[in-house]
Amino acid sequence: MSLPEIFKPKKNFELIRFGRDNDGGYLVSKKTVLETKTLISFGILDDCSFENDFIKTNPIQVHCYDDTVNNSYWKKRFYNDLGASLYNLNWSFFKNTCIRYLEFKKFFKKKSNYLNIKKIITGSVRKIIKHNDFMSPLFFKIDIEGSEYRILDELIEFQDLLCGLAVEFHDLDLNLYKVENFIKNFNLSLTHIHPNNYGFIDSRNIPSVLEMTFEKNPAESNENLIFPNKLDQPNDPKNKDIKLTFK
Repeated sequence: MSLPEIFKPKKNFELIRFGRDNDGGYLVSKKTVLETKTLISFGILDDCSFENDFIKTNPIQVHCYDDTVNNSYWKKRFYNDLGASLYNLNWSFFKNTCIRYLEFKKFFKKKSNYLNIKKIITGSVRKIIKHNDFMSPLFFKIDIEGSEYRILDELIEFQDLLCGLAVEFHDLDLNLYKVENFIKNFNLSLTHIHPNNYGFIDSRNIPSVLEMTFEKNPAESNENLIFPNKLDQPNDPKNKDIKLTFK
């Protein structure tokens, strides 16, 4: 798989993994995590593992935004997974949902963790920053299934308030130029890149889904720059990770 040279981090950095194994984890410099004053997450669904690992390292306020994880979501999921468990005579479906639900409730029971049932649209970053008294610098984690392109200009507008960004780009094959322009205009350094192997690779060798990390003051490493990083894991554990080249 091949990407334009602008997608290649210029140096290697001292990164550690935050979040669960396989799908849901991101690589970030511990230095950046410790510098963060507020973590803002767009898109969590049922997985708070990244946020949980983040605040274990730096116990700060976390503000999560996702319009899908309301009570109706959990009721529907319990009903569907209970049915699947009964039909297959395998209780793992229902058991896993119960575990996720309890972890989810435990995370947001903490007074410093906030869940906002809101959809992220154009203008959301500007509105959220201006209407809240967040302590900066801010770290953004964004996984919103394609809506990230609606807020790229706003991330650039408020980049001076940010110390880090972990984002998953969807439909990259259709939006490659938008991400290239974002990299050119975003002042934070690109520190990590990892294709999500749940996606596909098009005829130009462009992946459809790509995870990227940007940081303001990352800690550099003397190790050789390799792709995938030794801490990377395939999002889909049933298939091999995707190897990257640049042109």
